[in-house]
Parts: sequence; structure tokens; C-alpha cells
Amino acid sequence: MFDYKQPLKEIEIIKTLEQLEDFFQKYLGKQGTLTLAFKEMAALSPEEKKEAGKVLSEAKAILTESYDIKVQELSIGQINEALQKDLVDSSLEKSSYTIGHRSLLAEVRREAEDVCKSMGFIIEYGTDAVTKFENFESVNIPLTHPATEMQDTIYLKETDPRGEPLILRTQTSAMQNFMIKKYGVPLKAVVPGKVYRYENMDATHDTMFYQLEGIVVDKGITIAHAKHMIEKLLSAILKKDVETRMRPAYFPFVEPGFEIDARYEITDPKTGEKTMSKWMEVLWAGMIHPKVLETAGVDPKEYSGFAFGMWLSRLAAVRYGIKDIRYFTNGDLRFAKSF
Repeated sequence: MFDYKQPLKEIEIIKTLEQLEDFFQKYLGKQGTLTLAFKEMAALSPEEKKEAGKVLSEAKAILTESYDIKVQELSIGQINEALQKDLVDSSLEKSSYTIGHRSLLAEVRREAEDVCKSMGFIIEYGTDAVTKFENFESVNIPLTHPATEMQDTIYLKETDPRGEPLILRTQTSAMQNFMIKKYGVPLKAVVPGKVYRYENMDATHDTMFYQLEGIVVDKGITIAHAKHMIEKLLSAILKKDVETRMRPAYFPFVEPGFEIDARYEITDPKTGEKTMSKWMEVLWAGMIHPKVLETAGVDPKEYSGFAFGMWLSRLAAVRYGIKDIRYFTNGDLRFAKSF
């Protein structure tokens, strides 16, 4: 007959869950001693079965209870041991590490976006890769224009549905047609983002730089609206009261078009004398060309609008007194950490 006293002595000295698993298989598992004892009852007489069943059932209940208690005991011990190993000493000094920050360009771009939002503009980013239609034809630049040649434009191997190669947008004006069709008119929207040109790099030119394109389309819009809005926007970005002047210039997507210079008051840190800065070209603007509106499905006899584009890289350089715009993108950590 099965005697459970010996298994009880064995379970008392077990120290690990692995040893406890071996104990379970030895006595309570499918091929365990107690399990096999139950199977052997088939050869006993009815009276013997009754007596053996009572003894074996009692033994199984006692061993199962002892096993469950031991499992809980060893599991808690294992958890406590792991917690002791992973215990964090809060009195220790914290590890030193450097927290990153936004780049100057990102900072200026986000501030410009916030200013535009406060003025009621929609923010639209678009994509860096665009079609030749979006970049040229939709803004009244014919495909025979010199700007479409390889010396000005970076072409990609991928093609658009017409089979024409995609290009990296040379100006954020490539989004004008898309925005008018997406939102309809009246419309106030800006496109901040990167543009690409195949240029010789120097202190004021780079193959990639940031622009902020804006368009306003409504009934009765004039260039006076553009001048007022641009002065307010520049003053907010440069954090100075800005004075602007407009010089006639040709851009295919506006008529009339202007290059806009800005200047502001500066104070000599030594003498405190106030003078005006030099005039700086900071953006272009003009009334949206009727053909551009027509291409977007807007009647130029009913609606008018203005567009403007400013160089965020140049504005950031002016605001922080940086002489070479290549510092923004050359990956020099000394420059990044100095602001």
C-alpha cells in the first residue's frame, strides 16, 4: 500500500521549483507512483478496492496540498530574490546624459507656423517629390522655361502617371494648385518645408533650404493686404518692428510680382545709439496670376489673391547673426550645441 510519509519528508527539503517539478512527476504525474497505484486497483477485489481507494485518495489530497503550498513558497522566494537584485538605490547620483533640442531652423519654422495659425492660415506640408505639372505648369511656368533644365532642377528616376520623371520641388509654390483644389476658395494657407535646387554651395546658397509659401484667395484681395500681412509676419518671426519696401520683379506665377526687402531698428550695445539696419531681401510676393487660378478651377474675374514665399533659412540666419547658411545642415555639433 502507498505510504505518503516518505514523500512528505522529501518535499520539505526541496529548495527550487525545478526540484519541485521533479517531485510532482515522481508521485503525482501521469507516470507517478501514486497515479500507478490507482491503476493497480483494477486487479483488486471490491472490498480491497474500497479500502485502497480510501487510503490512496487521502494520500493524494495530502501530497497535492503540500505541493501547492511549496509552489507558492518557492515562487514568492524567487520573486523576492529577483527584486533584491534589481533594487534601485535612489540615493545614488543619476546618470549624466545630454538632452537634445530643436535645431534653429525647426525653432524658426514652428514659430512661423504658430504665427500663421494665429492669423487664420491652414498649415499644409505637402511632399518633397512632386510632378513637373505641380512644380512648373500649374504655376504658369512652361516646360520650355530654363528652370526646368538639369542645371536648376533635381530629377528622380521615379515617374508620375504621365510617365514624366518626378522631381524634388524647387519651390513650395508647387503646392498652390493642390491646396486650392483641396480646400476651395476663399483660402488662407501656408506651406513650410524643404526645397531643392542644383546650385553651387556658398555662404548664401545651398542645394536644400527651407521656404515658407503662403497664399490668400478671396474676393477683393489687393496687394495692400499682402504688404500689411507680410510686415506683421516678418515682425513676429524676427521679433522686431520691421519696415518693408517692394521692388517690381518678374515671377511667372504672380502678376504683378515684387521682391520685398526688410529693415529694422538696431541698438549699438556700446553706445546705445539706435540706427536702421541695411535693407535685406527676404521674400518675394505678388498677386496670383490669373492662369494659376484658372488651372486650379477658380474664376479669376470673381476671385483674386496674393502669394508670397520667404526663405526661412535666411530669416533664421538674420535673426541669430549667422553668416553662413551651410551651418544649418553640415552636422557640426559644435554649432548645434551653441544655441
